[in-house]
Amino acid sequence: MGYGDCPGGIVSQLPLSQTGASHGVQSLLLEACQACATECLANVVAMLGEKSNNACPKCCLECAAVCRLCVEAMTIDAKFANDYCRLCAQVCNWCAEECAAHDHDHCQKSAEACRRCAEACQSVAA
Repeated sequence: MGYGDCPGGIVSQLPLSQTGASHGVQSLLLEACQACATECLANVVAMLGEKSNNACPKCCLECAAVCRLCVEAMTIDAKFANDYCRLCAQVCNWCAEECAAHDHDHCQKSAEACRRCAEACQSVAA
């Protein structure tokens, strides 16, 4: 069940004043951020004990944290929600590059979730 599917829908209750995004766009953003945070944390767990030649999986910890922050900012209609979205897009793009450099399925899944999240964040922050 995604944020937009919640009974009484959290997304349907989100104000639009700070971001100017429609409820549909906000719903996609919230779902993308939550999915990205989940995939990144799963990747961190999967990478425990693995060697890495780049920032993966550390980037996943940062990415998950920023994604959660972005969800919170959108949910409370934070004054700087668009700024959080811009930062989230930057971190997600960086993390996607780092994770994509590995052949592991879990790294590829994380990279794809990061790309989707970055795209959603960029659409809101534009």
